[in-house]
Amino acid sequence: MEEKKIIRCFFRFEITQSIKVLMYKINQGDGRRWNIDGEEERGRILLREIGRSVNSTLVLLGDGYMRITTAFDGYEYMIEDKEGGGATVSFQGPVNALLAQALMPRMTYVPGTLRAMSEDMPDYGSIAEFMEIRAERNADRPNPQDRHGWRVNMKFNNELVPWLPPFNGERRENPKKQRRKERAGKFARR
Repeated sequence: MEEKKIIRCFFRFEITQSIKVLMYKINQGDGRRWNIDGEEERGRILLREIGRSVNSTLVLLGDGYMRITTAFDGYEYMIEDKEGGGATVSFQGPVNALLAQALMPRMTYVPGTLRAMSEDMPDYGSIAEFMEIRAERNADRPNPQDRHGWRVNMKFNNELVPWLPPFNGERRENPKKQRRKERAGKFARR
């Protein structure tokens, strides 16, 4: 059997939040999305998944930066504040894992800023260039994780659509919206 060569990938994009806002979101998730161990003042905290103490994400804080290392796969996010607001995020890991981890504060992507690079590219390029090279490299063996890429695509303003297989799942209706549609009038009661 042919051994598959792992090619490391790197991504860079901008978000609207600053590190201060991300820390606020982390603290707001305490007890709801995760439990926090450690102290922000010491620059090192762990986000532990509720009910699964073995799953944790390490957050290191410094002057103007935040480094997040995810639980299982050890993907790394380096977040640096930008002058004038927002932050730049650098990520090392596969495209299908971008912002897909459960133990992460939610980030709002700035459209059109996603850049990518793999070990076989000289420098960061557009996501289109990266995905074309990735498709050529994997032409004989499609990536089975791509069928989950629509989750990542939604977070990145549908900029990955041309390179991902179509979403074949059923559309789930929000039960609250469904009940509203069923009501007869604005003030109707059930």
